[in-house]
Amino acid sequence: MSLPNVTGEIIAQGFNCQVRVGTNAADAQAVALVASFRASEDFQVQDAVVIGHLGPVAMDPQGYQCSISMDGFLPFRRVLDGAIQYADGGRIALMDIMPTRAKFMAPGAVQKIAYMDFYNRKAGTVLGAYEGVLITSGEISVDGNSYAKNSVQAKALTAVKPGGG
Repeated sequence: MSLPNVTGEIIAQGFNCQVRVGTNAADAQAVALVASFRASEDFQVQDAVVIGHLGPVAMDPQGYQCSISMDGFLPFRRVLDGAIQYADGGRIALMDIMPTRAKFMAPGAVQKIAYMDFYNRKAGTVLGAYEGVLITSGEISVDGNSYAKNSVQAKALTAVKPGGG
């Protein structure tokens, strides 16, 4: 009896995962050279505290927030036969999804990213998906002899659980 390979079948490895964006899962494209990414959901609740009771007697939902953060290398951008191409095969990069100041300030000009997911290439599965993603901040940084990096923070309207949950 052979046991599953721990690094390949039991847990998802980071180098097998990528960030993809699009209008839905079927047309999502990989974002070039994202080194790390994370998403967090915050469920705000209101405690109903009553005199004479130790602790709340109820908790009610008050709000929801989903935050996404991505860091990656600033890739060399090349135009080949009229199409943008990056070394790792991605068609877009973090810097491509950052709005300009003029676009951000124009009424109705900023478009939400309809769909974003964290995808495990090896398993062919979506680890987490997000809808209505809006970029909230971005940064470019260079540290000494290292590569130039790009960081992007975003908020999403909702996190879609894999498997429709």
